[in-house]
Amino acid sequence: MKKHKTSACISLGICIASSLLLLVWLFTFPQFFTWFYFDYHGLPHDPHAVAHVLNTVIACFYACAPVAAVGLGLLIALLRNIIKERLFIQRNVTYLLIISWCCYAVMLITLICGLRYLPLMIITFAMGVVGTLLRVVKNLVHAAVALQEENSLTI
Repeated sequence: MKKHKTSACISLGICIASSLLLLVWLFTFPQFFTWFYFDYHGLPHDPHAVAHVLNTVIACFYACAPVAAVGLGLLIALLRNIIKERLFIQRNVTYLLIISWCCYAVMLITLICGLRYLPLMIITFAMGVVGTLLRVVKNLVHAAVALQEENSLTI
């Protein structure tokens, strides 16, 4: 059980760090992306290409940020329940369901933006896989909740 809690605590730390990074990026993403894309990689500063790439990626980021914040917040709540050993409860099923819909929302946003900037399609594919995986886990947890409720009614 100790390894189980240690793993959940590590995951919680990663989610909190990711939330803090998202918060920082809300204020610095255009500068960060400009630095990363052009200065770090040394790509040429073609004004037309710069505007096209920057506008697409920045718009995509800011459209995805609220959805990502909701998903991260619910993931933190789910991990806190796991640490407190509240595993098979309906609230966790709801958290998993909403997180999966967050993944699908990001998938849709990046699909639309990916039509203008093709590398975003990688995120589209990844969010589709993660969203589907979360739906499978949600179905397993839902079945466990139903079984637990059925067993608690048995005398």
